[in-house]
Amino acid sequence: MVRRNRVRLVVWFASLVGLFAYVADYFGSVFTTQAALDDFAAISDNPGIKALTGLAAAPDTLGGAVWTKIWMTLAVSLALGIVFLVTRNGRADEELGRTELLRSRMLGSHAQAVATWIVLAVLAVAIGLAVALVSMVAGLDPDDAGTTGSWVVGASLAGVGLVAIGVGALVGQFTATSRGANGLGSIVILGFYMLRMIGDLGDGALTWASPFGWGEEMAPWGANRWWPFGLMLALTAVLLAAAWLIEERRDHGAGLLPDRAGSSGAPARYASPLGLALRLQRGPIVGWTIAVVLSALMFGSVANQMSDLLDSAGGNVAAMLQGAGVDALVALLCSMIALLVTVFAVQSATQLRADEASDILEPQLAGAVSRTRWVLMRLLIPAVGALALLAIGGGLLGVSYGSTIGDPSQALRLAGATLAYWPAVMVIVGLAVALFGYLPRIAIALSWAVIGALWMIMILGDALNLPGWALNLMPFSATPTLPAEGMDWTPLVVMTAVALALVGAGLERFARRDIQPA
Repeated sequence: MVRRNRVRLVVWFASLVGLFAYVADYFGSVFTTQAALDDFAAISDNPGIKALTGLAAAPDTLGGAVWTKIWMTLAVSLALGIVFLVTRNGRADEELGRTELLRSRMLGSHAQAVATWIVLAVLAVAIGLAVALVSMVAGLDPDDAGTTGSWVVGASLAGVGLVAIGVGALVGQFTATSRGANGLGSIVILGFYMLRMIGDLGDGALTWASPFGWGEEMAPWGANRWWPFGLMLALTAVLLAAAWLIEERRDHGAGLLPDRAGSSGAPARYASPLGLALRLQRGPIVGWTIAVVLSALMFGSVANQMSDLLDSAGGNVAAMLQGAGVDALVALLCSMIALLVTVFAVQSATQLRADEASDILEPQLAGAVSRTRWVLMRLLIPAVGALALLAIGGGLLGVSYGSTIGDPSQALRLAGATLAYWPAVMVIVGLAVALFGYLPRIAIALSWAVIGALWMIMILGDALNLPGWALNLMPFSATPTLPAEGMDWTPLVVMTAVALALVGAGLERFARRDIQPA
C-alpha cells in the first residue's frame, strides 16, 4: 500500500500542511494589530462566512483568523482525498481483479483493507501533528495561553481524516464499481458539510450531526474541547467495524446495492457519442447544477450584508477581500461560481481519458464514428454545459442579491458578469484535451492539479503576491472582474483563441496516437 500510494501520500501531506503554513505566515504579516484582528472578526461574523467556513471560537485572535480562512477547506479536502484513496485501494482493486490475486496468497480476506486503513490513518495523524507544529512555530497561540490551541486544531483535522477512512471503507461495500463508491462517498462527505452549514446558520443542533461540526466544536483557541475528538474516533470505529462485517459476508466483486438489470433495448440517441455521454454523465450534470444553484442563492443573500460590514471595517480586511465596495464583493462571488463551473467542465472533459482507460472508447470507434467526431461531440457537454451553468449561476445570484436591494435588473447584470468567464473555463477544458492527446496516462491527474492551483489562488488571493504579468497569464485573473470594472473584450477573444488552439492540438495528437487503455 505504501509503495503504490507513495506519491499521492506525499502530495496530500505537502499540499495540506503547506497551505496551512502559508496562510499562517501570511496572516501573521497582515494582522499585526489587535484592531486588524477585530475587523476581521467583524467580517467573519455573518451568515455567508458561517455557511462557508463556520465561525472560529476566537475569531479575534491570529489563530482564530487562520482557522476561519483555511480550516474548513483543509478538512473537506482531506476527507474527500482519503475517501478516494480508500476506494483506489479497495473497491477499484477488487473491480480490476488485483484483490483476488492478493488473496490467492497467504493473506487474510481483510489484509488489504486493514493495510489501507493503517496507511491512511498514519497520513491523517501525520497531517494533524504537522499542522499543530506549524501552528506553534507560526505563533498562532495567544500569549500566555500555552500550545493547547495548536494541538486541538491539529487533532480536529486528524479526526476528520479518520472518519473519512470509515466512510470510504463502508461505501466501498455498497457499490460494485469504484466510480459508484467515489460518488457515494462524495455525497456522504458533502452531506456532512451541508449538515454543518445548516446547523451553523440555525440553532446549532445539526452542527452536532456532522464530523465537520465536531471538529469545529473542538474550538481551538477558545474552549479547546477534546471530547469531540472522541466522537470522531468512535464513529470511525463503528464505520470500520461495519465495513469489516460486510466484507466477510458479501460476495467478492459484488456490492450490497444490487446491480439493476439494463433494459432489453436502448434509445436510438445512445448510439451517438453525445447521447451515450449524456447518459453516463447525467449524475454529475444534475449534481453540479444543484451545487451551482444553491451556491448562487446563498452568495446573493449575503452579498449586501457583507458589503455593509466591509464598509465599516479596516483597510487590512478590505485588502483580504480584494477591495471594498459591493461591486468588488459581487465580482468575487461571480468568480467563485465560475470556479465551481470549471470543476464541472474539467470533470466532463477528463471523461475522454476515463472512457479510453476503461475500454468504453474502443467499441464506439469500431463503428462508423471517427476519433474527431467522437471528441468534438463529447466536448459539447463541458462547452454548452458550462455556458448554461454560468448563466444560471449568475442569474440566480442576481435574483437573490437584487431581491435584498430591490433591484431586479441585477439578474441580467450578474448573468453577464459570470458569462464573461466562459472563455477562461474553456481554456482549462482545452488544456485537459491537450493533455489527453499528448499525455493520456497522467492527463486526469494533471488536469485536477490545475484545478487545485486555481482553488489555491482563489483561497489565498493577494497572499500569493504574484507579479502582475503572471496574473495576466492566468485565465481567471485575465478575465474582467465584472461588475467591479469595465468590460474588456481583448482578453476574452485571446482566451477563446487559446482554447481552440489547445483543443485542436489535443485532437490532432489523439487522431494519430494509439489507444492506451489503463
